[in-house]
Amino acid sequence: MIDPKRIRFVLICLLTLELISGIEWGIHRGLSSLYAKQVLSISSYIQIGYIVSVFGLSKAITNLLFGAISDRIGRKPVILLGIILTGLGGALIGSATEYASVLIGTAFIGVGGGATFVGIMVSMIETLPLQIGLGMGLFELAAYGGSSIGTYFGGGFSLNYGLRYPFYFFGVLSIIGAALILLLLPETNTDKQRGTALYITPKRVVRDFIKIAPLCIGGFSSKILDSLVISFLPLFLVGSQLSLDRVAIVLSSYTLSWALLQPVTGHLSDRIGRKAITLIGLAFSSITMVAFTLTVDYIFLVLLALLLGVEAALFYTPLVAMVSDIAPSEVEGTLIGSYRFFRDIGYFFGPIILGEIADFYRLNYSIYVASAIIVSATFILGLFLEETNPKNI
Repeated sequence: MIDPKRIRFVLICLLTLELISGIEWGIHRGLSSLYAKQVLSISSYIQIGYIVSVFGLSKAITNLLFGAISDRIGRKPVILLGIILTGLGGALIGSATEYASVLIGTAFIGVGGGATFVGIMVSMIETLPLQIGLGMGLFELAAYGGSSIGTYFGGGFSLNYGLRYPFYFFGVLSIIGAALILLLLPETNTDKQRGTALYITPKRVVRDFIKIAPLCIGGFSSKILDSLVISFLPLFLVGSQLSLDRVAIVLSSYTLSWALLQPVTGHLSDRIGRKAITLIGLAFSSITMVAFTLTVDYIFLVLLALLLGVEAALFYTPLVAMVSDIAPSEVEGTLIGSYRFFRDIGYFFGPIILGEIADFYRLNYSIYVASAIIVSATFILGLFLEETNPKNI
């Protein structure tokens, strides 16, 4: 257990690290598809989609692996490794002269992001064990607030210095993060239960995983939506004659409203339950995505992006909070890593499926398919998901 007198200090350290990681992630998610198209002259949508697919696959596998590792050796070493790998990935992309280098750099960012995010997420839960929804909301605020900052300033830097420049900034951010970890961040997994996961039987883990399976489906669909926003919405908007700076504002508006509201929706789920707001967010986000294909008005596109962020906040934080509600403390890192694996594998399949559709038809059909997947997940969750907040069962 964390000393109650140090909780605020630990939270500040963790949220600062998550903000740094979010800024790096926002630069990559906002600029990677444009980088491939404009710097490397990649014209195939499926090839552009592969960049996010590599990110999703490497991040998903890392979530699964490092969630379990953090149960055994602690959270701090996992977070440190993630920060270092992310910085290396950004530097590799910034200096890339060929497509393969971008894929390798993206894989480094995926592995680093998976290690950092899962380590910080479980640390947040250990720091605020009685306010999991609020803790996850603060975590996501830092992650997506940082992402919004990274996307916005990355777009501005690229206009003045070119699309390579923002990726060089990864190194500076990672050095700051590593120093913070080594000098100030305490280990949150300090009790005698560390290492007890070694004695948990596979049958026990499987039984617990079955309980979170519907949540994994919901998480998977959320990343289908997010991979669409990262990979193809910038290209769709540029094709609608929006300038690069306006595209950056639309994308950062989405992540900004998403980030700002997640502590609110997380805290709300602590008080009234998690299921209802999750279903509302998923259902309405499927409608909002289709609305992007119905207008070219810049102001309306910004409003749609803000609305989509609100809807994402309604389901994103409660989903992971429900996983934590279900997970036994001794394997919490393992099960949260498993959830994040299946959630982030949507980053792998989404760009491939949606990229194929865009190549053979048009980009707007990719948006329709993503919307249909979200609707299907909403029905599954509505049928099989039970309320997990003990205060509301």
